[in-house]
Amino acid sequence: MGLSIGFGGRSYSSYDKSSSSPRVNVVERVVPTPVYVEVASKKLPNPDPYNYVINKYDYVDEFLLVDITYPDCNNYEGRKIMVYENVVIDDLKKQVSIDPHFSSNKRFHSPIARFEPTTEGWSRAIKFAESVSK
Repeated sequence: MGLSIGFGGRSYSSYDKSSSSPRVNVVERVVPTPVYVEVASKKLPNPDPYNYVINKYDYVDEFLLVDITYPDCNNYEGRKIMVYENVVIDDLKKQVSIDPHFSSNKRFHSPIARFEPTTEGWSRAIKFAESVSK
């Protein structure tokens, strides 16, 4: 997959659509450990932004890097590596839902870049943040 960077255009974020009542299931893990989650047998092509596990996060200057698993999503086993600008982890968690898609909705934090959910993807996210840091 490599790198996806949001520079506007059409978004498929749930933040750009009206939503039903949220179903919240948030767990945080700061250290990278294997995530085993029992979920329903039918997985979705898109992640449920209210059902996620924060595997790890880190900062590079003004950038927050986050590795999240969406247990009900089937692509890349539901893992996403995202980069946010001028956001701290507590603010991201306060919004309750975390949609990995790019969005122009100002009420929610949206990633500015996404990377392949691998060790190499995490390294690329760090290099990206370092290269665009002020």
